[in-house]
Amino acid sequence: MPSEQNSLEKPALWTRNFTTCAIVNFLLFFSFYQLLPILPLYIIEKFQTDNATAGVIISLYTIGALACRPFAGFLVDTLSRKPLYFWTFFAFTLCFLGYKTVGLLPILAVVRFAHGLFFGISSTASNTVAIDSLPASRRGEGIGYFGISVNLAFATGPMTGMFLYEAFGDSIVFAMSVILCVVGLILVKTLNVPPKEKRPHAPLSLDRFFLTRAIPQFINFIFVGFAYGPVTNYIALYAKELDIGGSGWFYALIAAGLIMNRIMTGRLIDRGYLIHLVGAGMTLIIFAFTLLAFAQNPLMFFTSAFLIGTSLGLIFPGYQTMCVNLARHDQRGTANSTYLSGWDIGIGTGILVGGSLAEVFGMHRQMFFVCAIALLIGDILFFTWTSRHYTKNKLEG
Repeated sequence: MPSEQNSLEKPALWTRNFTTCAIVNFLLFFSFYQLLPILPLYIIEKFQTDNATAGVIISLYTIGALACRPFAGFLVDTLSRKPLYFWTFFAFTLCFLGYKTVGLLPILAVVRFAHGLFFGISSTASNTVAIDSLPASRRGEGIGYFGISVNLAFATGPMTGMFLYEAFGDSIVFAMSVILCVVGLILVKTLNVPPKEKRPHAPLSLDRFFLTRAIPQFINFIFVGFAYGPVTNYIALYAKELDIGGSGWFYALIAAGLIMNRIMTGRLIDRGYLIHLVGAGMTLIIFAFTLLAFAQNPLMFFTSAFLIGTSLGLIFPGYQTMCVNLARHDQRGTANSTYLSGWDIGIGTGILVGGSLAEVFGMHRQMFFVCAIALLIGDILFFTWTSRHYTKNKLEG
């Protein structure tokens, strides 16, 4: 009888819809991540271009994703979510074929930009459909678990792509991405998403493209993305400066910390510890980047990776939950796109500024120390502005 009582008190989390969304999200991100390490090599080899040009082409993906984020939220909140999810995912899949079939570099640049564009919309739809499947009382826990699908893709995708490339060449990597996306498309078709209710069109306003109630969260998340941007591009070079081998393990340890903390964080968020957890993550990540900046040996270097992952495991679900709880039910797509836009802007700015800082200082150590300073500013903002704004303005949670 106690078990029956618990089941009544605790609504189901792993429904068929939510489980399917998590699997599809993993396939979406894995197909993208396994392409990351081989794409520069493929572009340079096929088009006989230099590293700088290949870098510009690759960066168009981020620009495309960022450009569509505000419109992605508007589309998800305005149109029927399942058809939008399916067709943007379908277009995302076609872009993998585009990489192999185009013969001119300018056309490849268009394909790369379009890939980011369709990724931005489909990933926003994916997050929103998943959150719609969650009971409000377990939303933080569900968001934490859902994020693991991205972390697993991040941990396994690049190494899988590199292994396949070295063993069989680039064609098998593109083919694998297409196959996984087709499986994802079939699963999207099985989702049970209620049709969009017909309502009078609300007048166009900024609030339909960007969640203005979440401006503090958006700004704070930019600081986190800014610090993480250089990690995505410059860790291997920094490891070489420090004469540390096996830099690939750095990303695996970040993923391990993320997954471990996401499992625990969601439940604590639902018990009312949201502000405490994000605050702890914002403070811990300052220490993690300071340790990275002053790393002298492999122990310090790899410990910082695990601490960065542990911090992000607190920060990611926390900021997303805050944005969703600040939004009305008909603004969840906008809330998710606002959350993801902060991350995209931070990542892009961090990569650009980080590269310039490394060039100015001549080493990457100072660059990561600047990241730690940026995080300190973000931490102060969180405790003095963002957390208070959330407590005062939240609609749910």
